[in-house]
Amino acid sequence: MQRKFIKKVKHWIGDILLNGLLTTIIPLLRPLKPKTLVSLSRVLGTVTFYLFRRYRKRVFQNLSLALGEDNNPRERVKLAKEVFFNFTLTPLEAVYAYIHPFERFLLNIEVQGKQYLDEALGRGKGVIALGAHLGPFTLVGGRLSLEGYRFNLMINEGNYPKLWKRLGDVQRRMGQNPFSLKPTVTAIKKSLNCLHRNEILYVIADEQQRRGGIPVPFFDRRASTAPGPAILSLKTGAPILPVFIVRKEGIPRTLVIGPPVEIERSPDMKKDIENLTATFTRVIEEKVRQYPGQWAWLNRRWKSPHFNGYL
Repeated sequence: MQRKFIKKVKHWIGDILLNGLLTTIIPLLRPLKPKTLVSLSRVLGTVTFYLFRRYRKRVFQNLSLALGEDNNPRERVKLAKEVFFNFTLTPLEAVYAYIHPFERFLLNIEVQGKQYLDEALGRGKGVIALGAHLGPFTLVGGRLSLEGYRFNLMINEGNYPKLWKRLGDVQRRMGQNPFSLKPTVTAIKKSLNCLHRNEILYVIADEQQRRGGIPVPFFDRRASTAPGPAILSLKTGAPILPVFIVRKEGIPRTLVIGPPVEIERSPDMKKDIENLTATFTRVIEEKVRQYPGQWAWLNRRWKSPHFNGYL
């Protein structure tokens, strides 16, 4: 009981501090140009890399698990620093887009593969946009909203409700419709309603799923993965389309929409869910391999109480 109270107090204090931090950085970011923001984030990313030993160690462990130990140690350090740079840049970039005329900032991002999205929406069953913590993923909704698409996203409000309410207001200003993952039943209903209205539902699917996850290959190791996108797609007929924004020299340059992630259906729904989950995870892996420095390697992606090691 006492431990829960202490934890609740810590979260309450954290919520206040994070809100204060957000209020503080807004006027500091306002006069900056995009390239200056990149330079600032590179400095902050380097400081974070050396300051937080635990997270630095986790990134190195994850890189070794996924990519092996064979490459040059200097290259591994360089890649890890790039990870911290992108990790630092992402939240600053989201705030920056909000406090500036975001249309001007976001319209500089080229949209590729728009035909896949239009064709999918033409089926009238909505679209599940498959996302990951890759590049400036927080800008996906704002950019697609400028193209006239109705964009919905589930967010994990976690332990900082005031901060997330404030960020939710920002997302709505940028043309998005955020809603909470909890309670689960309500989130499922809202997700289904989005698809029934033939809108985009954005789902981040690259984190470790502690409960109810399916072990599928990710960099040749079993990783507990949320089957939500697969279940929604198979139940509703809404196609899954991979959607990622990638940076070039630190600047968001291209929003890439891929073709539908599909499998050959079978009479076994459980097997289909597993196969589709493995298939969309492979799509995420391919994009991470293409842009390894832009993915958040800080997540305990391969940690699970149920299974470990190679497939």
